[in-house]
Amino acid sequence: MKISVKSLLFASVFIITGFSYAYADSMQGNNSMSVHDNAMSTSQISGLGNNGSMMNENNMSDGSMMSNNMSGWGNGSMKGGIMMSGRIIDLSMASPALGSQNAPVTIVEFGDYQCPECDAWFKNQEPIIKTNYIDTNKAKLYFVDFPWAGADSIAAAESSYCAGDQGKYWEYHDYLYQHQGGIQTGWASTSNLKSYAASLGLDTNQFNTCLDSGKYSDRVSYNREVGLSKGVQGTPTFFIIGPAGTMQEIVGAQPASVFSPYIDKMSTQATPEFGPVAAIVLTIAISTLVIISAKTGPRIIPRY
Repeated sequence: MKISVKSLLFASVFIITGFSYAYADSMQGNNSMSVHDNAMSTSQISGLGNNGSMMNENNMSDGSMMSNNMSGWGNGSMKGGIMMSGRIIDLSMASPALGSQNAPVTIVEFGDYQCPECDAWFKNQEPIIKTNYIDTNKAKLYFVDFPWAGADSIAAAESSYCAGDQGKYWEYHDYLYQHQGGIQTGWASTSNLKSYAASLGLDTNQFNTCLDSGKYSDRVSYNREVGLSKGVQGTPTFFIIGPAGTMQEIVGAQPASVFSPYIDKMSTQATPEFGPVAAIVLTIAISTLVIISAKTGPRIIPRY
C-alpha cells in the first residue's frame, strides 16, 4: 500500500506540532524564569551578613550564597534568598487552600509553628500578600508542615488539622502564631493547644480526642517528607507556582516585595503558549499542502 504525499504531510503536521507544543510546555514550566531573574545581590536579600553568609536561628551551619546556589542549610529557620525548582509539590496532605481555588497562582509555605522567622513572616508579610493577591483572587496559599523545632512543633501541626475537622483550620493556624512563645517553652504543649481550641469556640471533646489519639501524626510526617523531597532544609521556605507550571522557590522570611514580581508575572500567564517551532513547522506544512493540493486535487486518500 502506498500512502499519498498529502497524507504524509498531514501526519507530519500533527506529529511535529504535538512534539513542539509539548516541548514548549516543558520549557515554559521549568525555565520561564531566567537565570537573570533568579540572581539577587547580597544587599537585596534580608537577613544576610556583610559577607553574604547565611545563618539560621538554631545555630545550624552557615553557607555562602551565589546567584544560583545556596549551601550549608540546617533544619532550622531560614534567612536566605531565591532558588529555582521545577518539580511538582504533593499537596494532598497540606492545609486547605487559603483563597479561591480558581486563583491562578499557588503559594506553598513550608513552616513550623515554633519557628520565629515563620512567625515574623506571618505577622509582617503575609497580610500584605493576602491583601494584594489572595483577597483579589490572584493567588491561593497552602501551608505544609515542616516541624523541626521539637515535639511541640509536631503537636501544634497535628492540632491544626484537629481544628480543621471543625472547619477552623486557618483560624487555629493564625491563633498559634499570634500566641507563639519561645521554642520548647511550653506555649505549644498539649494542654495549651487544647485551651486554644476552647478559646476559639471549638468542640473541646472532639478536639481533645483527636489530638490525644494522634489522628494526624502520619499526615504531619508525610508533609515533612514532601518538604525533604523538595530539598527544604529550613523554615519558612516558599514555592510559587504559576498556571503554566512555572515554579519559583523563595527561602526565608523575605519581604512581600520579593514575592510580588513572581506572582505578578505568573498571574498573567495562561496555559502554555503554542511553541514558536511548532508555529513555523505548521505554517510551512500547510503552505506545502496547499501547493500540492492545487496541483493534484483536493482528495487526500491512500494510493494502492
